[in-house]
Amino acid sequence: MKGTELVLRALHAKGVKYIFGYTGGAIMPIFDEMEKQKLFTFVMPRHEQGATFMAQGLSRASLSTDTPQIGVCMATSGPGAMNLVTGIADAHMDSVAMVSITGQVATGVIATDAFQESDVVGVMMPICKQTYMPLTTEEVEKTVHEAFYVATTGRFGPVVIDLPKDVQIQSVDENYSFNPKTFRPKLPGFYYHPSPEREVVHQAIEMMNRSERPVMFCGHGVISSNAGAMLQEFAEKTNIPVAFTLHGLSAMPVDHPLSLGMMGMHGTVEANRAIMNADLIISFGMRFDDRVTGKLNEYAKNADVIHVEIDPSELDKNVATTVPINADVARTLHVMLHDPELVSKPRRRWLKEIETNRQETVAEVEAEVAAGVGDGGKLLMKTIIRRLSDITEGKDIIVPDVGQHQMMSARYYNFQTNNSWFTSGGAGTMGCSLPMAIGAKLARPDERVWSISGDGGFQMNIQELCTIMEHDTDVKIMILNNGYLGMVRQWQTLFFDGRYAGTPMISPNYEFIAKAYNLPYQKVTELDQVDAAIRTAIDHNGAYLLEFVCDPSEVILPMIPSGGGFGDMIVSRPKS
Repeated sequence: MKGTELVLRALHAKGVKYIFGYTGGAIMPIFDEMEKQKLFTFVMPRHEQGATFMAQGLSRASLSTDTPQIGVCMATSGPGAMNLVTGIADAHMDSVAMVSITGQVATGVIATDAFQESDVVGVMMPICKQTYMPLTTEEVEKTVHEAFYVATTGRFGPVVIDLPKDVQIQSVDENYSFNPKTFRPKLPGFYYHPSPEREVVHQAIEMMNRSERPVMFCGHGVISSNAGAMLQEFAEKTNIPVAFTLHGLSAMPVDHPLSLGMMGMHGTVEANRAIMNADLIISFGMRFDDRVTGKLNEYAKNADVIHVEIDPSELDKNVATTVPINADVARTLHVMLHDPELVSKPRRRWLKEIETNRQETVAEVEAEVAAGVGDGGKLLMKTIIRRLSDITEGKDIIVPDVGQHQMMSARYYNFQTNNSWFTSGGAGTMGCSLPMAIGAKLARPDERVWSISGDGGFQMNIQELCTIMEHDTDVKIMILNNGYLGMVRQWQTLFFDGRYAGTPMISPNYEFIAKAYNLPYQKVTELDQVDAAIRTAIDHNGAYLLEFVCDPSEVILPMIPSGGGFGDMIVSRPKS
């Protein structure tokens, strides 16, 4: 049996259904074997980066299904493998399980600057969870199984297998045997603590019972461990409000009475002020990145911190922890919920203070949403997202790109469905939306998926419209076109005296683009066209491209300036 057959046998055994990849000289043997065996649905992007985000979309969206799948992407050596770098680094930052297989030049010419050779292991090592280069065919099958174990054990992440061409085409010895059922990876130093220690849970419960002003944080770890329902139950049992990181959104309904919405740089006033005034923070599955904390030496100075996190390296990394709990979020919440010492307190004064903060900006925000257009008469992104939310009742899958529209979607879409929000948070990769939406649709074909992009991000992976056309993938596409790189423009407005260096953006004629890819298209310029356009896209059986002409001067507030603290939060637009 050849190395190529062993690779595919292992992928099949791991339940892989889709492979996203782009062929080339050093990966051709595996592609040839795929063509012979026809075990998988193969999706070819129009750029290797698209394969990584399609794999991410599949992994993320299938987490909450009965049959979770790990996204697999493939590329050839050299430039093909290097084009995977951004998507792999993105998956690493956002803790997304993914397996990437790259072709490599034959072992005999490695390190000779052979044609299309690059040091894939060296490049990938700092930006993924683990890298492998099997040097014999006998190692191949074990390596694939181990890669899946590493990708999905503990904190999720991407794993890269760099496979020399001769290892792919050589056959194993006749005495070769491998049993995946009895295989147990031997990984010295790889520790995994799924269950919490009872003693630290009791410490945490005692602190919660004493606390007068507690706040819970919901991070990506809540989504990864499918713990959203338990988190909501815990919040209701303890009357503790919940703030969400960007990746924690959609773990529980955003309009729940105890929800504070998103926290941090573009978070809500009520979330950020609650954190400022809290005496206890209970964090589930998040890493206290700078967009959440702002200036660290001013962050939650009067609060004790309970941090539940599967990755021990995150504990005490950015924020000093009073009670660290190194464990899976779902298992920890299960133990906490059944702890007889847990007290339910009304916390009326604390919740009233939060509601007062909420009301401070509600009227102004709702007035803007209702107006729907800016001073120049062009559409506001926040209104478009709110209309989409109302029409879909907050039940659709939302896959934004990166930028102003991303924050508008995070703030104004009323998420009602668990695990329905997929975006690039840590790396902030423009161009992720369109391919990620394709992967999400493959994972959950019965649900409606929206790819929402600005005109800048959309053009970065615009070629994946061809993948949508080829596979007839029903993804609804929104371009919120304001003629600028909107988020950078916002920073230039607020902090660079309105000098818009490098942000004006010329777009192609999207109607012609849609026609070239055989997609229906509609351009929306007036407020009274918005609802009808969204409904038309929904009613169409297949992909649909909507372009909304938006106000370039719109900003997303509140905002904490980079390097600032929560006390520096800009609540309303400065009058210039």
